[in-house]
Amino acid sequence: MIPATLRYNVRRMFENTGTEDFQRNRKTGSLNIAALTTMSFNDRLFKRRQETAGVDSAVVILIDVSGSMFGSDSTPITITNIYHAVQTAAALLDTLHHAGVATAVLTFGNEVSMLKPFDLHYRKAFPLLERLKGGGGTNDASALSHVHSLLYERHEARKVAFVITDGVGDRSCTYEQAEIGARLGVTTIGVGIQHDVSMSYPTNVRVDSLADLGTVAFSKLKLAA
Repeated sequence: MIPATLRYNVRRMFENTGTEDFQRNRKTGSLNIAALTTMSFNDRLFKRRQETAGVDSAVVILIDVSGSMFGSDSTPITITNIYHAVQTAAALLDTLHHAGVATAVLTFGNEVSMLKPFDLHYRKAFPLLERLKGGGGTNDASALSHVHSLLYERHEARKVAFVITDGVGDRSCTYEQAEIGARLGVTTIGVGIQHDVSMSYPTNVRVDSLADLGTVAFSKLKLAA
């Protein structure tokens, strides 16, 4: 369960990146009450609202669907890594959508697949997330390269690749790709489920309790806002 306050803070941080202020000491605009006491010697009694546009954002959520994320055939779904990853991804999609952030979701095992393109409404991704199937290895370097290419083509000023995984594939190639992404203007965040992913992602966090996955993921995303 993700605290409502944390979801609210992430939403506000992504949607309120602009500034709004008043230019004071002007001859036209809204009356500045505080300046009335200087009326006898000051003809600049007005203030004008000045707004600066915020930073628009695009976020890609990359979900590991390798075999280990699903557990064994006898593992109850609610205690699998993929179940909690899906719940976290759904919460991220909902929160970011309401903050005006463009979102996409990709999955990776042996292959990289597009689950939600940027132009698909986020709610239509929910049933797709619930029907995820997995298997195979962890082709993280190739998946991350694909995500960075997608984000590089976007017009948004802030670009974030958010990876949820319980393992590592090619550590050195993935780490190098994360650094390439940074040079392209993409912030890459690796969230390791009961696994240290610091050798794959320069910006990373390890989550040992599945129940804390959503909270930790939102907290880490807040740093990118």
